[in-house]
Amino acid sequence: MSAVREAPAPREGSAHEGDAVPVLEVRDLERHFPASGGTVRAVDGVSLTIGRGEVLGLVGESGSGKSTVGRCVVRLDEPTGGSVALKGTDITHLSRRALRPLRTDMHLVFQDPSSSLDPRMTIGQIVAEPLRLHRLVPRSGLRARVEELLGQVGLRPEHADRHPHELSGGQRQRISLARALSVGPDLLIADEPTSALDVSVQASVLNLLADLQRDRGFGCLFITHDLAAVEFLADRIAVMYLGRIVEEAPTARLFAEPLHPYTQALLSAAPVPDPALQRTRERIVLSGDLPSPLAPPPGCHFHTRCPVAVDRCRTESPALRELPGGRRVACHLAHPDSRLSGEGPSPAHSSPSGGTSQR
Repeated sequence: MSAVREAPAPREGSAHEGDAVPVLEVRDLERHFPASGGTVRAVDGVSLTIGRGEVLGLVGESGSGKSTVGRCVVRLDEPTGGSVALKGTDITHLSRRALRPLRTDMHLVFQDPSSSLDPRMTIGQIVAEPLRLHRLVPRSGLRARVEELLGQVGLRPEHADRHPHELSGGQRQRISLARALSVGPDLLIADEPTSALDVSVQASVLNLLADLQRDRGFGCLFITHDLAAVEFLADRIAVMYLGRIVEEAPTARLFAEPLHPYTQALLSAAPVPDPALQRTRERIVLSGDLPSPLAPPPGCHFHTRCPVAVDRCRTESPALRELPGGRRVACHLAHPDSRLSGEGPSPAHSSPSGGTSQR
């Protein structure tokens, strides 16, 4: 995927520095599911913060718990433990009735627009529904507002009279964005918004999302497995593994010098456009499969696949430690000097992105 846009200079610190109240604050979030043979710990103590106008990318393998975090944030899934605060208001245990007025402050864009848009409704009805439910626009002004929103996502007024099946995948995702932004949310959760699209249209949708976020200034939790997309869009990146955040850093720093062995392996596997760089870059190949969240390994959850694990990793779970430069890392061997300790082999630290971050 290739996405090109004019972007601000990279920011070293987080975008919410100086803001008294972040748009989203998640603390020790847990989501467990009962299952035959035990309990699935889909989310196991996740903490993250998103400032106003900031994009936080959440990346990791399938099954790491990324989407479950997003669903818990908007209360589509009920958290088992921890807390979720929206603009300083704890919404973790609010009733459905008490939560309804806050629904305009947050919105979720799903991965597959084909399954999230009602096929019986016209596009105009789909985009107008949040406006009507929250009584944000008088009935007489709904059509004009819908056409305005369609124009903002690059669609024409006549699209309002069509049904979802009459549009392409990229157009349907633009409808999802128009519906999400119709209520003017302060927080947008974008759950793999381009993964169900053809490669040829992914960049255009990603550019649209970036432009809307810049112009409207909403905070965004961008959930994805696409490293090129997250490098393009995010101010900071949090890396998840088996229900936990193992590393978080400003985007440029994470791509230039990842600290956690899992992050290093992820970035080493990302394709780069320069074949010469691809040949010279060290590839870190992990052994084994992602362990089951029904029976996570003791100690560090990653130790069963880690190329530098030591005895301590197998028995003691590493805390997510604060490091200089707005970084956090959960690894016994990572130190503030941005290198792993000499207890194991030293992995390569060259940038796996094949280019510079655009944020």
